[in-house]
Amino acid sequence: MGSAGEAVRGSRPGARWRGLLGNAALLATSAVVFLVLAEMFLRTFPGFLGEEAALRVHWAAIAGDTDSEGRALMLDDPEIGFLYKPGLEGRLARGDLDFSFRLDGRGFRNPEPWPERVGAVLLGDSMAFGYGASDGSDWPSLLRARLPSVGIVNLALIGSGPLQHAKIFERYGRALGAPVVVHVLFPGNDVADDAAFSRWLQSDRRISYRKFRGQGDRWLDDSVLGWAQRTHLFWFTIDLVRTVKRTARGHTLTLEDGTRLRLVAPRTERIDPVELDRTLGAVEHVRSEVERVGGRFFVVLMPTKEDVYLPLAGVAVPNSSAAVREQLERRGVPLLDLGEILRAEASLAGPALYFEVDGHPNQKGQAIIAEAVAAWLEDVALQAGSARATDADQNG
Repeated sequence: MGSAGEAVRGSRPGARWRGLLGNAALLATSAVVFLVLAEMFLRTFPGFLGEEAALRVHWAAIAGDTDSEGRALMLDDPEIGFLYKPGLEGRLARGDLDFSFRLDGRGFRNPEPWPERVGAVLLGDSMAFGYGASDGSDWPSLLRARLPSVGIVNLALIGSGPLQHAKIFERYGRALGAPVVVHVLFPGNDVADDAAFSRWLQSDRRISYRKFRGQGDRWLDDSVLGWAQRTHLFWFTIDLVRTVKRTARGHTLTLEDGTRLRLVAPRTERIDPVELDRTLGAVEHVRSEVERVGGRFFVVLMPTKEDVYLPLAGVAVPNSSAAVREQLERRGVPLLDLGEILRAEASLAGPALYFEVDGHPNQKGQAIIAEAVAAWLEDVALQAGSARATDADQNG
C-alpha cells in the first residue's frame, strides 16, 4: 500500500505540468482565434475603426510597390530614389477612392507625344499628379483642356518631396525650356519626405531609397511591427488607447447629403526650421535654374483635407501651409494658395471635395483646382511669358 501511494505521489508533478501546458496551449489557441475573429470583424465592418485607424489602414492598403491589381509600379533610381515604370497602366482602389492612370514613356502622367513647344512644366508629388481622378478627370488634364494652346508637361512623382522634384527638373525639365514652371507644394508631408530623402542621400546608398525609408520609419517593413501595421486590429487598438488617454485627433464630419469625411487633426508640433529651410532650399534651387534662363517660377500651395474641412466641424487647428507660405512670401516667391479657394467652396451642404478617408481631392475638388490654377496662370504667368516670347521674336 505504501509503495502504491508513493508511486501516485511521484506522478503528480508530471501530471500537473502536463495540465498546465495543456491549459496554456488552450489559452494561446483561444487568443489566436479571438485575434483572427476580431481582425475579420474589423475588415468586414471597417466603420468601427476610428478616424486615425481608418487612415492608417487605408495607407497600408495603398502604399507599396504594386497597384490594386498587383502590377509593379516603381523602379529604383540612384539619384531620384525611385521613378514610376514607363508606359505603366495602373489602378488604385480602396473604398470610395478608385482611379486609373496611364504613364508616358518616361514614367510621368502625360499624353504622348510630349508637345513640341512646352509652355509650362508642373512639378510636385501626388497632389500635382492628380491622384484620385482617372485620366482626363485629373486636374492637370483638365488644365490642359482649359488651356489648349499651352503645352503642359507634368513631371509629378507620387510619394516624393521637393528635394526629388529638383532632381527631376534637372534631368527632365530643364531641357524643355518652358517659360513657366509651377512647383506644387504640399506642406502636409513635403518636409517629412525631404527629411527621409536627405538621410538616404547622406547614407552609403547600398540599399534602395524605398527599403531605406521603410527601415527608417518602421512602416510596412518586414519586422514584426511592420507586419502588425498591416492589420486592422493593430490600429484599432492604438486608436482605442489614444481615445482612452484623450489624445485621439480624429473627427468625422457628416455632410447634409450623408457623405462622411474622416478627418485627423495635425499634430501641433512646430516644423523644424532646419528641415523647412532644406525643403525651401530645394524650391529655391529650381527657381534659380528657371529664372537664370529667363523663365518664370511659381508655387501652388495645396491644403490638407483637414485645413479645408475641420473649420466646418468647429475645430480650430493650425494651418499646415502657414509657415511655408510665410517663408515663400518673405523670399519673394509668387504663389497661389489653394486653401483659400477650397475653403470657400467647401460647405456642409456638399458636395464633398475630398474622399471619405483618403486625403486627396476627389473629382469635384480637382475640377475646382483646375479652374483656379488655369485662371491664375492666365492672369499672372502666361501673359508675362507671352510678352517676353513676343519681345524675343521681335528682337530676333
